Amino acid sequence: MKPTKILDMLDLAWEARKKGQIFNPLFTGEAGLGKSAIVKEWVDKQRKRNPNFFFLDLRVAYMEAPDMIGFPETSEVDGFKRTCHFIPEFWPDKEISPDMEGLILFEEPNRGTTGVMNCLMQILTDRQVHKLKIPDGVMFAACINPDSAEYDVNHMDAALKNRFEEFEVEYDPMAFINYMDAKNWDADIQHFVGSGTWIYKPTSEIKENGKYISPRTWEKVQAATVAGVKDRRALHRDVMCSILGREIGNEFHKFCYEEAPVTAQDLLSDKKSALKRLKKHSDTKHYKGDMIAITIESIVQHYGGLPSDCPGDKISEDVMAEVAKIIPSDQAVNLLKGCGFKQKGVNISMYFKDFTKRHPDLVDILRGNIVVDRAVKKK
Repeated sequence: MKPTKILDMLDLAWEARKKGQIFNPLFTGEAGLGKSAIVKEWVDKQRKRNPNFFFLDLRVAYMEAPDMIGFPETSEVDGFKRTCHFIPEFWPDKEISPDMEGLILFEEPNRGTTGVMNCLMQILTDRQVHKLKIPDGVMFAACINPDSAEYDVNHMDAALKNRFEEFEVEYDPMAFINYMDAKNWDADIQHFVGSGTWIYKPTSEIKENGKYISPRTWEKVQAATVAGVKDRRALHRDVMCSILGREIGNEFHKFCYEEAPVTAQDLLSDKKSALKRLKKHSDTKHYKGDMIAITIESIVQHYGGLPSDCPGDKISEDVMAEVAKIIPSDQAVNLLKGCGFKQKGVNISMYFKDFTKRHPDLVDILRGNIVVDRAVKKK
């Protein structure tokens, strides 16, 4: 399933818990797909509803059995010495309200020892650790990497896994693109990922000495970019090759400095230079269709209409028309369509008709598309 579906599964588990049912989602997926981050996003949503919503991120991989259930101690009860246990500090204490709401997230339980995994059995089955009972309003979930040769994990037997409801999480390119846009990532990173030059591959498909690249890997690229690495060109190559591996690192470095797509911002800041680069991208000897597609997307996103109405930080119709004359005709039609559909309340056929009156030298390009041919009559 897509990573964003984690939110839906947690909602379902929460509704089940409120009704006294057992539903413990286990999210299995490759490293760096954002499983834990999305769980925390769900917790943040709950805290808007209930600021006291309890959250325990339990890193099972770091633990031994006594860390989970407490070290034993001896005490005297009714004249008899009894063995009991200290309660680990991270568990809710006995004074906590029985009405408490929350989530306990077991991180990487399949990296825990057999002893730790056995401790989980009582927690998941009886909802308690020795005499400490987990409040009814607290639900359980877990995140793990796959049980495969690519990960140093321990096998979770059928009895333990059967106490979870397992969901396989896969990479979702559109979700990642939307995430980068929402977080306002560097434009070169967004364009490079969107261009398809890099394609996500699971660890099982990575060749020997290859580099596994995930959304978390690109987070590192974003961090280096925010730190100013693009201002030091030679250093940029070394950093990118280290983070992304030599092959993709070199491609991204070249993309940033030599073959970056023309964006709306480029046209606004230095139109002459931007159009020159577009001509090179459109030349049959150096054709860069994927980069032109990014240019079109950027222009449509920042399109402002007629020059008389266009704000200074938007692309006017005249600049858009200059671009349409340079790029291949099929992509020019996509550009004109995209900008036309952005005109609210305007019939697209009438838009093309009015547009060709203002830019008659683009009539032949528009005639290349059957949909607009009716709107643009031959003279």
